[in-house]
Amino acid sequence: MERFNNDQVSAAIWLAVAIIICLSALRYDLGALASPGTGFMPFLAGLAIALFSFIGLVHGTLRRKQGVGWKPSMRGLKWEKPLIVLAALFAYIFLLTPLGFSLCTALFIGFLLRTVKPQKWFVVMAGSILTALGSYGVFELWLKAQLPKGPWGF
Repeated sequence: MERFNNDQVSAAIWLAVAIIICLSALRYDLGALASPGTGFMPFLAGLAIALFSFIGLVHGTLRRKQGVGWKPSMRGLKWEKPLIVLAALFAYIFLLTPLGFSLCTALFIGFLLRTVKPQKWFVVMAGSILTALGSYGVFELWLKAQLPKGPWGF
């Protein structure tokens, strides 16, 4: 029987990442709850990752005791769709400034909805337009973030 299973190994890696995040956040001022410093949110994020990875480690240990061992995780994977998503993300990055946030976001979501898990055209159009409008409303109007405007001013 193997010493570790997949869940234990991945949880241990995430626990190490969480420790690195927390230690790195300690280099900045944590502040207090009433007035948090620059390291407060990264430290909390590291604690959250540590908590979930610890839960995963316990879960993986219990599964190993039930007889679940190591399984090759990369065998039989289909890489076509993840590579399409990665290419779409790079295209989004390069087209964001020339096309603007709203148009580029609508095209990106529409492309993903049509190619990764093909949807009907109505769903593609509605999903991409609603996502672009919703994200514009949240980031530009509510949070007052400065988003790239395309040649049409939106």
